[in-house]
Amino acid sequence: MAFKNILLFGAGGSRIGGYILEALIADGSFNVTVLTRESSKATYPAAVRVKRVPDDFPHAELVEALRGQNVVVSCIGYAAIGNEYKLVDAAIEASVQRFIPSEWGMDNADVNNQKLNPIFKAKAKMAGYLQSKQSASFSWTAVATSIWLEWALDVNVLGIDPKAGKVQYWRDGTHAFSCTTLQYCGSAVAALLKHPDTGRNQRVFLSPFEASQRQIVAELESLMKVKFTTAHAEDEKIVKEAQRVWEEEKDLSAAYQLVTAGVLLPSYKSGFESSGKEPILEKMIVMPKLTMSSVVAEVVGRRMGLRTVQREESIEYWKYEENFDMKRQV
Repeated sequence: MAFKNILLFGAGGSRIGGYILEALIADGSFNVTVLTRESSKATYPAAVRVKRVPDDFPHAELVEALRGQNVVVSCIGYAAIGNEYKLVDAAIEASVQRFIPSEWGMDNADVNNQKLNPIFKAKAKMAGYLQSKQSASFSWTAVATSIWLEWALDVNVLGIDPKAGKVQYWRDGTHAFSCTTLQYCGSAVAALLKHPDTGRNQRVFLSPFEASQRQIVAELESLMKVKFTTAHAEDEKIVKEAQRVWEEEKDLSAAYQLVTAGVLLPSYKSGFESSGKEPILEKMIVMPKLTMSSVVAEVVGRRMGLRTVQREESIEYWKYEENFDMKRQV
Protein backbone atom coordinates (compact mmCIF):
# COMPACT_ATOMS: atom_id res chain seq x y z
CA MET A 1 0.00 0.00 0.00
CA ALA A 2 1.42 3.39 -1.00
CA PHE A 3 2.49 5.89 1.63
CA LYS A 4 0.06 8.77 1.99
CA ASN A 5 1.21 11.36 4.52
CA ILE A 6 4.58 12.81 3.53
CA LEU A 7 6.61 15.43 5.39
CA LEU A 8 9.47 17.30 3.70
CA PHE A 9 12.28 18.93 5.62
CA GLY A 10 14.41 21.43 3.68
CA ALA A 11 11.92 22.04 0.87
CA GLY A 12 12.54 25.77 0.46
CA GLY A 13 14.61 27.32 -2.29
CA SER A 14 15.47 26.08 -5.75
CA ARG A 15 17.31 22.87 -4.97
CA ILE A 16 16.23 19.23 -4.70
CA GLY A 17 13.64 19.79 -1.96
CA GLY A 18 11.66 22.20 -4.11
CA TYR A 19 11.59 19.72 -6.98
CA ILE A 20 10.45 16.87 -4.74
CA LEU A 21 7.73 19.13 -3.37
CA GLU A 22 6.56 19.99 -6.90
CA ALA A 23 6.50 16.30 -7.88
CA LEU A 24 4.44 15.27 -4.85
CA ILE A 25 1.91 18.06 -5.37
CA ALA A 26 1.62 17.35 -9.10
CA ASP A 27 1.07 13.65 -8.46
CA GLY A 28 -1.96 14.36 -6.30
CA SER A 29 -1.71 11.10 -4.34
CA PHE A 30 -0.15 12.50 -1.20
CA ASN A 31 -0.96 14.69 1.77
CA VAL A 32 2.12 16.92 1.83
CA THR A 33 3.48 18.76 4.85
CA VAL A 34 6.60 20.93 5.00
CA LEU A 35 8.62 21.25 8.18
CA THR A 36 10.54 24.50 8.49
CA ARG A 37 12.36 26.64 11.03
CA GLU A 38 10.43 29.45 12.69
CA SER A 39 12.91 31.98 11.31
CA SER A 40 12.58 30.77 7.71
CA LYS A 41 11.15 33.24 5.19
CA ALA A 42 10.36 30.55 2.60
CA THR A 43 6.80 30.38 1.23
CA TYR A 44 4.94 27.34 -0.05
CA PRO A 45 1.91 26.53 -2.24
CA ALA A 46 -1.51 26.75 -0.63
CA ALA A 47 -1.98 22.98 -1.03
CA VAL A 48 0.87 22.33 1.40
CA ARG A 49 0.51 22.25 5.16
CA VAL A 50 3.39 24.03 6.91
CA LYS A 51 4.66 23.18 10.38
CA ARG A 52 7.20 25.42 12.06
CA VAL A 53 9.57 24.50 14.87
CA PRO A 54 12.13 26.56 16.80
CA ASP A 55 15.48 26.92 15.06
CA ASP A 56 17.25 24.67 17.59
CA PHE A 57 14.85 21.79 16.77
CA PRO A 58 13.78 20.74 20.30
CA HIS A 59 12.94 17.05 20.47
CA ALA A 60 9.44 17.29 21.93
CA GLU A 61 8.32 19.80 19.33
CA LEU A 62 9.81 17.76 16.51
CA VAL A 63 7.97 14.66 17.70
CA GLU A 64 4.70 16.54 17.80
CA ALA A 65 5.27 17.97 14.32
CA LEU A 66 5.96 14.50 12.91
CA ARG A 67 3.01 12.65 14.42
CA GLY A 68 0.68 11.19 11.82
CA GLN A 69 3.30 11.20 9.06
CA ASN A 70 4.10 8.00 7.15
CA VAL A 71 7.34 9.24 5.61
CA VAL A 72 9.88 11.97 6.32
CA VAL A 73 11.99 13.14 3.37
CA SER A 74 15.06 15.18 4.29
CA CYS A 75 16.55 17.64 1.79
CA ILE A 76 18.80 19.71 4.02
CA GLY A 77 22.25 20.91 3.05
CA TYR A 78 25.41 19.25 4.27
CA ALA A 79 26.21 21.85 6.92
CA ALA A 80 22.97 21.21 8.80
CA ILE A 81 23.24 17.43 8.80
CA GLY A 82 23.43 17.43 12.60
CA ASN A 83 19.76 18.37 12.63
CA GLU A 84 18.99 15.27 10.58
CA TYR A 85 19.95 13.06 13.52
CA LYS A 86 17.45 14.96 15.65
CA LEU A 87 14.85 14.40 12.97
CA VAL A 88 15.50 10.65 12.85
CA ASP A 89 15.13 10.29 16.62
CA ALA A 90 11.91 12.30 16.59
CA ALA A 91 10.56 10.30 13.64
CA ILE A 92 11.03 7.04 15.48
CA GLU A 93 9.23 8.33 18.56
CA ALA A 94 6.43 9.75 16.38
CA SER A 95 5.90 6.33 14.72
CA VAL A 96 7.01 7.46 11.25
CA GLN A 97 7.37 4.39 9.01
CA ARG A 98 10.04 5.47 6.50
CA PHE A 99 12.88 8.00 6.53
CA ILE A 100 14.59 9.21 3.34
CA PRO A 101 17.83 11.02 4.26
CA SER A 102 19.46 13.86 2.36
CA GLU A 103 21.74 11.74 0.16
CA TRP A 104 21.05 12.85 -3.43
CA GLY A 105 24.49 12.08 -4.84
CA MET A 106 27.09 9.35 -5.21
CA ASP A 107 27.43 5.92 -3.63
CA ASN A 108 28.24 7.18 -0.18
CA ALA A 109 28.61 3.62 1.14
CA ASP A 110 31.75 3.21 -1.00
CA VAL A 111 34.75 3.65 1.32
CA ASN A 112 36.79 5.07 -1.55
CA ASN A 113 34.19 7.83 -1.98
CA GLN A 114 34.16 8.53 1.75
CA LYS A 115 37.92 9.04 1.70
CA LEU A 116 37.60 11.46 -1.21
CA ASN A 117 34.96 13.86 0.05
CA PRO A 118 33.82 14.86 3.57
CA ILE A 119 30.26 15.32 2.28
CA PHE A 120 30.13 11.71 1.11
CA LYS A 121 31.55 10.53 4.45
CA ALA A 122 29.05 12.51 6.51
CA LYS A 123 26.13 11.17 4.51
CA ALA A 124 27.42 7.61 4.82
CA LYS A 125 27.53 8.09 8.58
CA MET A 126 23.90 9.19 8.56
CA ALA A 127 22.89 6.10 6.56
CA GLY A 128 24.74 3.97 9.09
CA TYR A 129 22.80 5.62 11.89
CA LEU A 130 19.53 4.86 10.14
CA GLN A 131 20.59 1.26 9.65
CA SER A 132 21.27 0.97 13.39
CA LYS A 133 17.73 2.23 14.09
CA GLN A 134 15.78 0.15 11.57
CA SER A 135 13.11 -2.17 12.92
CA ALA A 136 9.89 -3.85 11.89
CA SER A 137 8.10 -0.51 12.22
CA PHE A 138 10.84 1.92 11.08
CA SER A 139 12.72 1.71 7.79
CA TRP A 140 14.78 3.93 5.51
CA THR A 141 15.62 4.41 1.85
CA ALA A 142 18.65 6.34 0.61
CA VAL A 143 18.52 7.66 -2.96
CA ALA A 144 21.76 7.96 -4.94
CA THR A 145 20.94 10.35 -7.77
CA SER A 146 24.46 10.86 -9.16
CA ILE A 147 24.90 14.28 -10.80
CA TRP A 148 21.99 16.52 -11.81
CA LEU A 149 23.18 17.26 -15.34
CA GLU A 150 21.28 20.49 -15.95
CA TRP A 151 22.43 21.86 -12.59
CA ALA A 152 26.01 20.72 -13.18
CA LEU A 153 26.15 22.55 -16.50
CA ASP A 154 24.69 25.66 -14.91
CA VAL A 155 27.26 25.84 -12.11
CA ASN A 156 30.21 24.30 -13.99
CA VAL A 157 31.04 21.33 -11.77
CA LEU A 158 31.75 18.99 -14.69
CA GLY A 159 34.59 21.00 -16.18
CA ILE A 160 32.18 22.09 -18.92
CA ASP A 161 31.33 25.77 -19.27
CA PRO A 162 28.60 26.23 -21.93
CA LYS A 163 28.57 30.00 -21.49
CA ALA A 164 32.29 30.34 -22.23
CA GLY A 165 32.34 27.51 -24.76
CA LYS A 166 35.19 25.65 -23.11
CA VAL A 167 35.88 22.34 -21.39
CA GLN A 168 38.56 20.99 -19.11
CA TYR A 169 38.74 17.23 -19.63
CA TRP A 170 39.55 14.96 -16.72
CA ARG A 171 41.75 12.10 -17.94
CA ASP A 172 40.64 11.68 -21.54
CA GLY A 173 37.04 12.75 -20.90
CA THR A 174 35.60 9.36 -21.86
CA HIS A 175 34.47 8.07 -18.45
CA ALA A 176 30.69 7.70 -18.57
CA PHE A 177 28.82 8.60 -15.38
CA SER A 178 25.16 8.30 -14.40
CA CYS A 179 23.13 11.47 -14.96
CA THR A 180 19.77 12.66 -13.70
CA THR A 181 18.00 16.01 -13.37
CA LEU A 182 16.39 17.71 -10.39
CA GLN A 183 12.92 17.19 -11.84
CA TYR A 184 13.62 13.53 -12.59
CA CYS A 185 14.74 12.99 -8.99
CA GLY A 186 11.51 14.52 -7.74
CA SER A 187 9.57 12.04 -9.89
CA ALA A 188 11.72 9.20 -8.57
CA VAL A 189 10.88 10.02 -4.95
CA ALA A 190 7.17 10.16 -5.78
CA ALA A 191 7.46 6.76 -7.49
CA LEU A 192 9.29 5.24 -4.53
CA LEU A 193 6.59 6.44 -2.14
CA LYS A 194 4.03 4.51 -4.17
CA HIS A 195 6.09 1.32 -3.86
CA PRO A 196 6.90 0.98 -0.14
CA ASP A 197 8.65 -2.39 -0.55
CA THR A 198 11.05 -0.99 -3.16
CA GLY A 199 14.24 0.23 -1.55
CA ARG A 200 13.28 -0.71 1.98
CA ASN A 201 16.44 -0.40 4.11
CA GLN A 202 18.56 0.05 0.98
CA ARG A 203 20.40 2.63 -1.07
CA VAL A 204 18.62 2.89 -4.44
CA PHE A 205 20.53 4.10 -7.50
CA LEU A 206 19.09 6.27 -10.27
CA SER A 207 20.62 5.84 -13.70
CA PRO A 208 18.34 6.83 -16.59
CA PHE A 209 21.44 7.23 -18.77
CA GLU A 210 25.22 7.46 -18.61
CA ALA A 211 27.27 10.04 -20.48
CA SER A 212 30.88 11.22 -20.63
CA GLN A 213 32.34 14.72 -20.79
CA ARG A 214 33.13 14.21 -24.47
CA GLN A 215 29.61 13.07 -25.31
CA ILE A 216 28.07 16.05 -23.51
CA VAL A 217 30.43 18.51 -25.18
CA ALA A 218 29.72 17.01 -28.60
CA GLU A 219 25.99 17.49 -28.00
CA LEU A 220 26.51 21.07 -26.83
CA GLU A 221 28.67 21.88 -29.86
CA SER A 222 26.06 20.45 -32.20
CA LEU A 223 23.22 22.47 -30.68
CA MET A 224 25.13 25.70 -30.09
CA LYS A 225 26.95 25.61 -33.45
CA VAL A 226 30.28 26.36 -31.80
CA LYS A 227 33.57 24.56 -31.23
CA PHE A 228 34.60 24.36 -27.58
CA THR A 229 38.15 25.21 -26.58
CA THR A 230 39.75 22.36 -24.64
CA ALA A 231 42.19 21.88 -21.79
CA HIS A 232 43.12 18.93 -19.62
CA ALA A 233 42.91 18.84 -15.84
CA GLU A 234 45.78 17.80 -13.61
CA ASP A 235 43.28 15.75 -11.67
CA GLU A 236 45.57 14.31 -9.02
CA LYS A 237 46.91 17.77 -8.22
CA ILE A 238 43.39 19.23 -8.10
CA VAL A 239 42.14 16.53 -5.72
CA LYS A 240 45.14 16.85 -3.42
CA GLU A 241 44.82 20.64 -3.24
CA ALA A 242 41.04 20.54 -2.70
CA GLN A 243 41.46 18.09 0.16
CA ARG A 244 44.14 20.32 1.70
CA VAL A 245 41.93 23.41 1.46
CA TRP A 246 39.00 21.54 2.97
CA GLU A 247 41.10 20.19 5.83
CA GLU A 248 42.61 23.58 6.66
CA GLU A 249 39.80 26.00 5.82
CA LYS A 250 36.57 23.97 5.53
CA ASP A 251 35.87 25.85 2.29
CA LEU A 252 32.83 24.40 0.52
CA SER A 253 34.27 25.41 -2.85
CA ALA A 254 36.89 22.72 -2.22
CA ALA A 255 34.13 20.21 -1.53
CA TYR A 256 32.63 21.17 -4.91
CA GLN A 257 35.89 20.25 -6.62
CA LEU A 258 35.83 16.89 -4.86
CA VAL A 259 32.28 16.30 -6.15
CA THR A 260 33.69 16.89 -9.63
CA ALA A 261 36.40 14.31 -8.96
CA GLY A 262 33.84 11.80 -7.67
CA VAL A 263 31.87 12.09 -10.89
CA LEU A 264 34.63 12.33 -13.50
CA LEU A 265 37.24 9.86 -12.23
CA PRO A 266 36.49 6.17 -13.00
CA SER A 267 37.80 4.91 -9.65
CA TYR A 268 34.75 6.35 -7.84
CA LYS A 269 32.28 4.29 -9.90
CA SER A 270 29.87 7.07 -10.76
CA GLY A 271 28.51 5.08 -13.68
CA PHE A 272 26.07 3.23 -11.48
CA GLU A 273 24.75 0.69 -13.94
CA SER A 274 28.01 0.05 -15.77
CA SER A 275 29.86 -0.47 -12.48
CA GLY A 276 27.26 -2.95 -11.22
CA LYS A 277 25.55 -0.90 -8.50
CA GLU A 278 22.28 -2.39 -7.24
CA PRO A 279 19.39 -1.90 -7.06
CA ILE A 280 18.86 0.40 -10.06
CA LEU A 281 15.47 2.10 -9.75
CA GLU A 282 14.76 2.05 -13.50
CA LYS A 283 14.95 -1.76 -13.42
CA MET A 284 12.27 -1.95 -10.73
CA ILE A 285 9.83 0.88 -11.47
CA VAL A 286 8.68 2.39 -14.76
CA MET A 287 10.13 5.89 -14.89
CA PRO A 288 9.82 8.76 -17.39
CA LYS A 289 12.31 8.54 -20.25
CA LEU A 290 15.29 10.85 -19.86
CA THR A 291 18.13 11.25 -22.38
CA MET A 292 21.32 13.23 -22.58
CA SER A 293 20.07 14.98 -25.72
CA SER A 294 16.87 16.17 -24.04
CA VAL A 295 18.68 17.51 -20.98
CA VAL A 296 21.37 19.32 -22.98
CA ALA A 297 18.72 20.79 -25.28
CA GLU A 298 16.85 22.14 -22.25
CA VAL A 299 20.04 23.72 -20.90
CA VAL A 300 20.85 25.33 -24.24
CA GLY A 301 17.28 26.60 -24.52
CA ARG A 302 17.47 28.30 -21.14
CA ARG A 303 20.82 29.81 -22.01
CA MET A 304 19.04 31.71 -24.77
CA GLY A 305 16.71 33.59 -22.46
CA LEU A 306 16.51 32.44 -18.86
CA ARG A 307 19.03 33.00 -16.12
CA THR A 308 21.07 30.07 -14.91
CA VAL A 309 21.55 29.05 -11.32
CA GLN A 310 24.47 30.94 -9.86
CA ARG A 311 27.28 29.02 -8.19
CA GLU A 312 26.97 31.14 -5.04
CA GLU A 313 23.28 30.23 -4.76
CA SER A 314 24.16 26.55 -4.92
CA ILE A 315 26.84 26.91 -2.27
CA GLU A 316 24.21 28.47 -0.01
CA TYR A 317 22.20 25.26 -0.43
CA TRP A 318 25.12 23.27 0.91
CA LYS A 319 25.52 25.71 3.81
CA TYR A 320 21.76 25.84 4.46
CA GLU A 321 22.08 28.09 7.51
CA GLU A 322 23.24 31.71 7.51
CA ASN A 323 26.43 32.52 9.42
CA PHE A 324 27.26 28.84 9.75
CA ASP A 325 30.65 28.28 11.40
CA MET A 326 31.97 25.32 9.40
CA LYS A 327 35.25 25.02 11.30
CA ARG A 328 33.37 24.79 14.58
CA GLN A 329 30.82 22.24 13.39
CA VAL A 330 32.95 19.76 11.43
